[in-house]
Parts: sequence; structure tokens; C-alpha cells
Amino acid sequence: MKAIQDLRMEHDAVRLTLKVLERIAQKLEQQGTPEDPRHVEQLLEFFTVFVDQCHHGKEEELLFPALEQAGVARDRGPIGVMLREHELGRECVKKMKDAFSRIKAGIPQSATDFARSARDYISLLNQHIEKENNVLFPMAERQLSEATLAELSQGFDRIEEQKIGIGKHEAFHKMIDQLESDYLK
Repeated sequence: MKAIQDLRMEHDAVRLTLKVLERIAQKLEQQGTPEDPRHVEQLLEFFTVFVDQCHHGKEEELLFPALEQAGVARDRGPIGVMLREHELGRECVKKMKDAFSRIKAGIPQSATDFARSARDYISLLNQHIEKENNVLFPMAERQLSEATLAELSQGFDRIEEQKIGIGKHEAFHKMIDQLESDYLK
């Protein structure tokens, strides 16, 4: 169960960053430029490295194949939906990165483009997290053996080391704490 619990805890961190992203999007729309561009860069790195490469990597490389092996359908099933949403999330992040590059270059309308892509991402991920927390993860807890869940947990640790590196997880959490303090308190 630890593997699934870890994924849920990662969702909590993601939801917090989505709240920060919403605040940044609001300020960008009002001001046209970010108060601190480093904060936007930090969030974009978090979404690329932590959310996509690490969190989604754990699901795509280990959890989804384990569920398939346990009989959960990939196509026309919850796994297929999750994979499609991962792709949509990557597209949103790419659009935010492109818009942010244009903001830094001083191109008009870029802040509005960034905010629109940010809100698309926020909406997508919030719905995605709800589906995983309330449908996919309970399914995994019911259908996967304790031994499989223990193997997943070990595999998740390996992916975290490989995808983000030792100590980076803690650095991301420190960054999240700082952004929360700056934008949400």
C-alpha cells in the first residue's frame, strides 16, 4: 500500500503547486510580466521533472503495466484515459513554456496565452488527480498483491533516483514550501 500512498502524497504536492500557478496566472494577466520570473521557471521545472518524468514515469513504467498484468484494460479503460491525460498535460506545459519565452521577449499577449495554458493545465490535473485518487488507486489497492505493491514501491524509489536524482525531491518540497509562503499565505 505504501506505493499508492506515496503517489497520493505526490498528488498533494502537485495540487499545492497548481494553486500557486493560479495565483501567478492571475498576476500575469494583471501586470503582463511575472513579479519573479524564477518562480515561473521553478514551477515549469517541477511540472516537467517531478510531475511528468518522475510521478507519471512511476505510473507509466510500473503501475500501469502491473494493473494490465492484473487484468485491467489499457485501451478503453482507465489506463488509456490516464495515458491520454498525461499527453495533454505535456502539451499544456509546452504551451506554458512557449508563452513564458515570449513573455521574457516582451511579446504582447503572451501573458494571456500563459494564463490560458496554465488554467487548462490546472483544470486537467485537478480532474486527473481526482480520477486517480478515487478510481485508479483504489482499483490498484484491490487488485494488486502485497508483493506487487512492495515491488512497485522499490521501483518507485529507483525511478525517483534516476529521473530526478538524489536530494532533488527534498529540494522540490523546499521550493514548494517557499512558493506557498510567497503566494498562498
